[in-house]
Amino acid sequence: MIADASVILAAFFPDERQQNAQALLREHVLGRVRLASPTFLLYELTNAVTLAARRGRIGENDAGAILESVEGVGIELLPVDWRRVLRLALRFGCTACDAAYLAAAEERGEPLITNDRRLFNLVHSELAWVRWPGEAGGV
Repeated sequence: MIADASVILAAFFPDERQQNAQALLREHVLGRVRLASPTFLLYELTNAVTLAARRGRIGENDAGAILESVEGVGIELLPVDWRRVLRLALRFGCTACDAAYLAAAEERGEPLITNDRRLFNLVHSELAWVRWPGEAGGV
């Protein structure tokens, strides 16, 4: 299963849909599901926790702890073909980062689980394999 940064972060940010995201990570750690993500995941997470710390949403120590925790759970990092990313970004009018998650899921024939409502709404009617946490098949 491909997980995007929004669902990973939701497991750590108390003002997010934390319960479903934590359940997903727990299932991964227990080996019941296997999470993967494009290679830039840790950079995207680093950016998000940096912004959250600057805005006072989390403490600076929490930022590092979140990243160490994510690194420790062993999410598989995947290279993604830019051609596929470009095609999907143009097709759906989304960012290249969002398209990279779509491309990884499409390439592996696995669902993408996202906590990003905008991305979900943008593609779900055409890509039934894009799932919302807690949805059937979305853990």
